[in-house]
Amino acid sequence: MSDATSDIEDGPTPARELEAAPLLLRKASMILIGGAIFPWMTSISTKGEMPWQAWAIATLLTLLGGFIMFEGAKAKSGRKAFGLAKSIAGAHPMAPTIFGVVCYVAALAVAWTMGGTYFLNGELVQPTAEAIEGVEETYRLRALLEISTLFLALATLAHIKAYEYYQTKFNPIFPLMFLGPAVAGSLHVFTALTGEGSLKIIGIAASLVVAAGGIMAMYTMYVSLKQAKVEGDLKKAAMREQRKAERASRRSS
Repeated sequence: MSDATSDIEDGPTPARELEAAPLLLRKASMILIGGAIFPWMTSISTKGEMPWQAWAIATLLTLLGGFIMFEGAKAKSGRKAFGLAKSIAGAHPMAPTIFGVVCYVAALAVAWTMGGTYFLNGELVQPTAEAIEGVEETYRLRALLEISTLFLALATLAHIKAYEYYQTKFNPIFPLMFLGPAVAGSLHVFTALTGEGSLKIIGIAASLVVAAGGIMAMYTMYVSLKQAKVEGDLKKAAMREQRKAERASRRSS
């Protein structure tokens, strides 16, 4: 998706020209999606022994939720959107967001109930060994973190689209939440470097991409604060000029 709005169809609601902070956050979101869509944590923790069915279903549910939220913002602005998203948005303005959250919760449930990779003393064991003392489950919790990272990126992308169409204000909480992926991705690179299994390279590369997306979003916070300070200074200067003009007007009268 380009930074310009030339690819957006004309509709009842005009698209705003995005400022530096939303543009950076949009780029950070797309970078984060590029890393979080892979099993960047679980591929290492399971040594490549992934519960692929659970991972695929959870990932697809998360992508569906984010896609409906994104398309819902387009539909609410009167632009062409995916048919299902248009129908959902027509039911209620908050319906696409609710749908997205429901898909996210369903993805978490799938990852927790269908997933599971168990190791005993470093050796892979059958799921039935879960109750045996000393068995370590290495997939579920990390899968929840992966899904949450992906959903954060998708929800942020949808938020920027809604902001672009004047449906909401720019929320600085979104770039702040990227602190988690920035730290987790950076730290997990070292874990992935010492990892085992056929998906080690994916774990390393995707962790780097996740860290990059999170760090870029952190920089967005700095840009937002700098932009807010500039706007605040301009408002103060305008108020000073207004008071000066009022005093001059009173003296002349």
